[in-house]
Amino acid sequence: MHHDTHRPDYSSAGEPAARAADLKAGDQIPVLGGAAVLTVLEAVHDTASGSTLLRLTPAGGPDTVQLPSTALVNVSRPQPEAEQEADEDDGEVTVTVALTVTEEVTYEFEAELELPARAVAAPETLRDYLAENEEIWLDHLNPLTHCASVDERSLDNATLVLAA
Repeated sequence: MHHDTHRPDYSSAGEPAARAADLKAGDQIPVLGGAAVLTVLEAVHDTASGSTLLRLTPAGGPDTVQLPSTALVNVSRPQPEAEQEADEDDGEVTVTVALTVTEEVTYEFEAELELPARAVAAPETLRDYLAENEEIWLDHLNPLTHCASVDERSLDNATLVLAA
């Protein structure tokens, strides 16, 4: 039996591997040198085209991947819970993560503005006028030099950046 040393596939030598056509829901595909794991949600095998379409998690990663059904990919089968607990503390890895953060910021500053006399008749009138005419004061706002306080911060999204 002839074994190629070059592997025309998506797996790493020395790691457990399976043909894409043999993958099934629940199979786990390690990526980034094991730093992350994609779980197969659904595997659709198209014998006519010889390809396998994989729907994967985690969310935010690739939704679907199409591979030749004969391609080899590294795969690990889910472990029973007792074995998983023993593997939980497996060290740290360095990965690139794309983050989306939203902050609500308050700026406090003073600006010398030319306003109509009617706009300064009362505090509510002034605030309403400036809210409707943002262009009057917006150029005076400098986020780099004015005092800012973060009122609220939320992490909206975090996804692994998979290397090509």
